[in-house]
Amino acid sequence: MKAYQETLEKEWQESEGDDKERVKLALLGAYAMIAFAGSFRGHEVFLVDTYGLLKYISQDRFERGDKFVVIPLLGKYKTENAEGYHLTPLIAETSSGLQIEIWVKRLAWAKGIQGICQGPAFSTEPGLVLNVRWLELEILERFVSIQQANSDLIPQEVNVYEDYGISRSFRRGSTTEARNKRVNEEDIDLMNRWRSFESAKGRRPRMRMQDHYSDIAQMVPSLLRYSKAL
Repeated sequence: MKAYQETLEKEWQESEGDDKERVKLALLGAYAMIAFAGSFRGHEVFLVDTYGLLKYISQDRFERGDKFVVIPLLGKYKTENAEGYHLTPLIAETSSGLQIEIWVKRLAWAKGIQGICQGPAFSTEPGLVLNVRWLELEILERFVSIQQANSDLIPQEVNVYEDYGISRSFRRGSTTEARNKRVNEEDIDLMNRWRSFESAKGRRPRMRMQDHYSDIAQMVPSLLRYSKAL
């Protein structure tokens, strides 16, 4: 992930003045950072909502000195029954140096360039979600370049196009890295299950999704421990 970030950052710096290219890079960078730091499955990231993204990115947020961003996803989620926003706080910069905030802000910038203020954030025009295959090939192409440059990161015998994919690779890599960093299993479970807490009686929690940051305020410290460790 760090090598991928470095690759995109180099391309970003080299594309100064080319808004079209930078919009593409913002999409590629933000998608990977959100998927990895949030331990999301590939299709879940496409639920990031532009209106919510612009709303929550407009104000800096801190928890016990740690700066973080809020990722808003729109739709039905796992054991939650209501329609509405699901808010996931992610640390601004992970312990290994992944710049989550920078890429999320670049995504917000890209929406402005595209003239999109609502609907899917990962889109080419209002209401039109990115082509999944295009996104995957663009990301994997850069992983191949990383493999060619450093086989210690991706062994030469690995077939990137066959063994990697955006549907699950970021989530699997995220969970593995979290365990390697000795993140508490409860924190890992919380991030992977979102709001699905197991009650003492084994009943499904009755939590409504609402577009209010206060709904998740008490969960922020636990959720940030996960992304901060990566």
